[in-house]
Amino acid sequence: MPVNIHRHHAPQWFQAADFGIFIHWGLYSVPAYAPAPVTGPGKHPTLYEQFKHQPYAEWYANSMLFPSGPTGRYHQAHYGAAPYRDFAVAFKKVAANVDVEAWADQFAQAHAKYVVVVTKHHDGFVMYDTTVANPNQPDYHLDFDFVGALAKAVRARGMRFGVYYSSLFDWSFKHERIQSAASFALGNPTSQQYRDYVWAQWHELIDRYHPDILWSDIGYPNDPRLPQLFKDYYAAVPEGMVDDRWGDYPNWMRHKMLYPLVNLGGAVQGALAKKGHTSEPPYYDYRTLEYTTDWQGQAPYYEITRGMDLSFGYNQAARSSDFLNAKQIRQIVADARPRNGRLLLNVGPKADGTLPAPQAQVLAELATKPL
Repeated sequence: MPVNIHRHHAPQWFQAADFGIFIHWGLYSVPAYAPAPVTGPGKHPTLYEQFKHQPYAEWYANSMLFPSGPTGRYHQAHYGAAPYRDFAVAFKKVAANVDVEAWADQFAQAHAKYVVVVTKHHDGFVMYDTTVANPNQPDYHLDFDFVGALAKAVRARGMRFGVYYSSLFDWSFKHERIQSAASFALGNPTSQQYRDYVWAQWHELIDRYHPDILWSDIGYPNDPRLPQLFKDYYAAVPEGMVDDRWGDYPNWMRHKMLYPLVNLGGAVQGALAKKGHTSEPPYYDYRTLEYTTDWQGQAPYYEITRGMDLSFGYNQAARSSDFLNAKQIRQIVADARPRNGRLLLNVGPKADGTLPAPQAQVLAELATKPL
């Protein structure tokens, strides 16, 4: 049974939080590339082709492993045979220039009520000066407390602060190219060493930042200690909220559409059903959707998440036609609000921490009047 404490009676701050900002910033912001998604007639017929043409720039480390795919060809042309981890050198050189105060101003002026930042994506690079050692790639993290600085800036402007963490996938521990439903469902590290690493890092995030939201992605390693993690969190942050992506496999996919991987949800669900897994996530305070507004669930609270364009990480190849405008964003919020929904709209900064002009323009347009 779910162990959440706010599922039916969310704290007042969350009920009022109809609009938030998501931040995807990391090593993938250096190459900053993904191809445009293929939709409609002639769309990719297989999961292999869909992963090969992944339009999420933050999946660059996986997409580059398809040598004949657009990202693989881009990487070869610009970086040769350099491994993905080499981007850490370039990223660390410029990341310290980030102006979190300017970000917080832009988010607050755009009428955001909360901010959720990626602290570790699937590539395994940690976005703060963690004290939890990665046994496979030492120093695979920022050397300053970016997350703490952002949390302070956000809260100083009256916004709530949450942390995203890729719990199930970590390609610094295990990365066999994800190219099918089976490789997606079984692509996570399963060692006790990794379970201890995730356990320690989640507790570090809780202890350091007291986040108002714990935003896990994909799932969580099969670990009997997970209920204790929530108990520890709620003890530290009584009005905290957790999302729904905490299963040991991505069972939440039945209730979200993974936009760039057309039909992936059904294929993965079929594979999971054969393994005896159910679609209802075991733990959540609210449910999440991705690149869809079609909420069909029964949970009292939900969140729509998506990029301004068709990627979360910054994609320099994005087209102007890929972007939402302020009117469309306001309509999404207005439609979701009466159903206890909210929009978590993503920004994908450049490697140096500046917001790309099209994204900054959307925020400026949102600032002109309340949502």
